[in-house]
Amino acid sequence: EKGAIRAADHEDINLLTLLPAATATGLQVKDVNNHWHEVESDPGTLVINVGDTLQECTDFYYKSTTHRVVNPQGDGAKKSRYSMPLFLHARGDVKLSSRYPTVETYWRERMRELGVQ
Repeated sequence: EKGAIRAADHEDINLLTLLPAATATGLQVKDVNNHWHEVESDPGTLVINVGDTLQECTDFYYKSTTHRVVNPQGDGAKKSRYSMPLFLHARGDVKLSSRYPTVETYWRERMRELGVQ
């Protein structure tokens, strides 16, 4: 459907997400003024998103990247979109921040918030 969302706006829980160019457009990122921007899908490009864990360990100096995937319009809506993200995580025993003694304690709390545990 027109205006449909493939993946609603969210942030990733990890340190960084590396996104080689997808096979089609649709990825959008939100800026600090709450405006959405289309990310081009040019071959050979790499998008790097900051995740919640990096946000926490830098005391929010680096903000987690809010992003979503929307359905393309026109002919692009008839094509499949493939994306191969690489999620980079720290080991669970790594000291994270003054609020969380380790990455594992942070992940456990976040998983409970998300209803996964």
